[in-house]
Amino acid sequence: MDNGSFRYQPLLALDAPDGSSPVREDALVASLLSGGDSRLRIDARTGVNKYLCPPRPAPDVLCASSCTASPITGQAFRRSAEAWRTLAACAPERQRTRLLDRYARDIGTRLLACFHAGGLAEAILCPSGTDALQTATLLLHLEQPGRPMTAILPQASETGSGVPLAATLRRFDEPVPFDAPLVDCAVDAAEIPLRDADGVPRPDDALADAYAAAAAGSTGRPVVFLTYGTKTGLIAPNRPPRGAEVIVDACQARVEPALVAGWLRQGWPVAVTGSKFFGGPAFSGAVLFPSDRLAAIRRASPGRCRKVLEGNAGNVGMLLRWIAALETMEAFAALGGQVAARLCDRAAAIGRGLAGIDGVVPIPGLIGGGEGWSAVPTIFTIAVRDPVDPRRKLTAAELRPLYARLARDGVLLGQPVGLGAFGGLRIAVGARDLLPGAPADGGLPRLLAALRAAIGA
Repeated sequence: MDNGSFRYQPLLALDAPDGSSPVREDALVASLLSGGDSRLRIDARTGVNKYLCPPRPAPDVLCASSCTASPITGQAFRRSAEAWRTLAACAPERQRTRLLDRYARDIGTRLLACFHAGGLAEAILCPSGTDALQTATLLLHLEQPGRPMTAILPQASETGSGVPLAATLRRFDEPVPFDAPLVDCAVDAAEIPLRDADGVPRPDDALADAYAAAAAGSTGRPVVFLTYGTKTGLIAPNRPPRGAEVIVDACQARVEPALVAGWLRQGWPVAVTGSKFFGGPAFSGAVLFPSDRLAAIRRASPGRCRKVLEGNAGNVGMLLRWIAALETMEAFAALGGQVAARLCDRAAAIGRGLAGIDGVVPIPGLIGGGEGWSAVPTIFTIAVRDPVDPRRKLTAAELRPLYARLARDGVLLGQPVGLGAFGGLRIAVGARDLLPGAPADGGLPRLLAALRAAIGA
């Protein structure tokens, strides 16, 4: 690392296996960054986006950041290059359009297979997880177009600043005003705090009561966003209120396929991404929408439904990012029953390592204890004591320079989040950490050494 910029693997030309012209890296990168929003913008000085991720492979960077974003891997970069090379060779626009449609169908089929959702749902590809949540909400709106809605979801510090806007069918990215509505329908939001003022997760029963009260008091059709994995790994609510509509926010993708299939059988749309747990390049989102329910929406509002479903047709960047993400998703699926044990070992090692650093305060997250690997914690949130006044923990804003320093030192964590009066950094274990060839220690000794140096412990 040098001058605040990432050193990335120089891949100035990606050779074609058949001996045809190589792909220029800058052209591929431009395509990978297309079709998203301002969060993908690269800072010309540092060469990274707002999540401190470069748009190219960064093999020397230790990535414990899958709860926020990860740089693309070299292998995924090459997979994207293969698809981009084929697209670039399509001279007639009609031929290119057909190829993009074929890519989209193939990605959807593979994505459904990864979540054991074949025959249960259709996969609607979206540029990001936030877009996916908005798309799911738009489709629910089309079921009853004139009826007001109330989105009931965790507070934005646990999901993202754009999520409440997306869930209330408003623009969430510049340059359009953030409060610009997408539909002529009253949609408001009730945000539920998941932690108390000390950063401790609220009990499941208290959260269930809070969601139920919000649903009972809603002025419109209540839509509960069952969040299976917040920024800090929490799950809420554990019991959705009776009578409420449900959209599952599984955008962290830290979830067993069997759970996804179960939600779809209940008629609940599920939003997922390939860019969190699976470590694909930011962004790649999708809604897995129950097939029967979507068919009914098509019949009731064919034109408006088609507009929603085809809104991202031809989005080259989105498709390339999904191709990259599926590289890891399918390799991870092949691990089968090995995942839970590996995650338990990794979680225990992280807990022991953090306990040995003065000035670091582990913050409770997912309790775990359920069945399957998704019941094992994979996001570890830490607060940092103020070196001047150790009784006080640093705020999220005060943690930002520490986060940036660690990134410049080649250690990328999840970006700071607000936890009430203080903030937290996040260490995330992702699917890439569990694949064959990944370091056995997960890079933990290097991470802990960098953290000690950064806080002066």
